[in-house]
Amino acid sequence: MKMKKIRILFFLLILLASVPAYSQVDTLTIDKCIDMAVKNNPQIKLAESNVELSASNLKSNSAPLYPQVSFQTGWTRNGGTSFIGPIVREGYYNNYSYGFQLQQLVFDFGKTYSKISSSSDLNEASKQDYISAEQNLILNTYIAYFSYLQAQRVIKVSEETLKQTEEHLKQANALFSVGRSPQFDVLKAKTDVDNAKVNLLSVESSLRITKLQLENVLNTKLGDNFILKDNLEVSKDTVNEAGAIGTAMKNRPEIISSKYKVEAGKSQLTSAWTSNLPSINISGGYNWKNYLLNTRFPDSWNLGVTLSLPLFQGFALDAGIDQARANLKNSEAQNELTVQAVVLDVQQQYANFQVALSKISATKSLVEQSALTLKTAEGRYAQGVGSPLEITDAQVAYFNAQNLYIQTLYDYQVAYVRLQRAMGILK
Repeated sequence: MKMKKIRILFFLLILLASVPAYSQVDTLTIDKCIDMAVKNNPQIKLAESNVELSASNLKSNSAPLYPQVSFQTGWTRNGGTSFIGPIVREGYYNNYSYGFQLQQLVFDFGKTYSKISSSSDLNEASKQDYISAEQNLILNTYIAYFSYLQAQRVIKVSEETLKQTEEHLKQANALFSVGRSPQFDVLKAKTDVDNAKVNLLSVESSLRITKLQLENVLNTKLGDNFILKDNLEVSKDTVNEAGAIGTAMKNRPEIISSKYKVEAGKSQLTSAWTSNLPSINISGGYNWKNYLLNTRFPDSWNLGVTLSLPLFQGFALDAGIDQARANLKNSEAQNELTVQAVVLDVQQQYANFQVALSKISATKSLVEQSALTLKTAEGRYAQGVGSPLEITDAQVAYFNAQNLYIQTLYDYQVAYVRLQRAMGILK
């Protein structure tokens, strides 16, 4: 008896261990999905690497402001012949040395500071590019999230339609069995059921596709047993177009980034021009040398000031100035184009948002009217004064109205987040 209990307990443990970890229902909110996307999507990792690269460039260009200290050590074997009076002798000896050398930039007429300023602006621009990439990812997460919710709602509508057609088939069979309706009504009702089943299969396939799209954005494999919190309902604040454009001018990361790049171009031009000017450095060192390792090494020191002035570099300096001037011109033009594109983007997204908002009440009313029409058609058929064609037409109209309303809610949500992205405030 005791062995039997042990076997049953062992069997239960194996059964529990075989249950997959994701079997529990996991409710995903939009905030949780955004957090997963930002942590896992490779687009963000790419943007992060660009920020790190620009930061390292800034650090590299700042290096000349600090003392440059080096340590040297070496061994040299010398040999040859020499004259000592009238006699020629061969001699060999070792030379050991070690020491420290220091060099410090004193003044270079702003060349180094111009490079640092340019690198700093480019570093800030890369940070704004990161924000832009993050907002694009958040936008794609919203769209994938809402697409899945839309597909779920369409499935519910399709399931409801299938249930209605099946109820109508039962009604048609019942009326046919008592001779109150022709066999045509039964055949028509069966056709409607089959069409509803095919449509349900189609929307179920769409749901699987939207799940794959969501997994791609999140870069995470979702289990079969998860739920998205439905928030397709209208609960957003409205904005005016002028205010939206003003917000975009202040917050859109692409505009901020392009302005930093213009400032970087100005600093690069200054740096290229000052390359024609001299540089002043001080240097010093302390060294120890001897011919033998087992004796004291005599020491020596050096200290000096160096002024270097480029006289002719094969027109390389002139070419550098021309290149910096062309890059600045390009950055200024890109900034103008970015501002124009942002203004157009805000205007278009604002117009789409207003259209989507205006459609919601109209499509909601359409759903209510089509539901009433379907109910009336079913009542007429039950009383023997209606036809199955009336019911089919009413069912199709009701199905289309519900899908149109769901599409309108989806369009509104997407239009709102696109407008927020255009304004540069999407989070």
